[in-house]
Amino acid sequence: METREYFEKVMQDYNQNRKGRSLRKYCKDEAVDYDWLIEFKKSYRSNKLQPDENKKLGEGEFIALTVEENFVPEQQTPAGWQVERLILKSPTGDEMEIKCTNLLAVAELLRKMS
Repeated sequence: METREYFEKVMQDYNQNRKGRSLRKYCKDEAVDYDWLIEFKKSYRSNKLQPDENKKLGEGEFIALTVEENFVPEQQTPAGWQVERLILKSPTGDEMEIKCTNLLAVAELLRKMS
């Protein structure tokens, strides 16, 4: 078994069977070299890159991102009643604006204020 495959298998087993144990405790219980695992984990990202990607990503360089200008998020239609903007005005003229999507929380606030 290749070193990278062994590391991935150990981490997968740890994630599936951790049972509240730390990684150090898991390694001790399962007879895995904890120091080796931590050292390999540090270099795992660079080991995972393809050789041509290693050349592209020199030290201190950034990965280029592309942004789609025409992206439009899906509009969600409200399922029921909702509070978008609520302005409360005190008898002295002070105003308080409440923006909350939780109708129950706003109703409870108004009940406590009355």
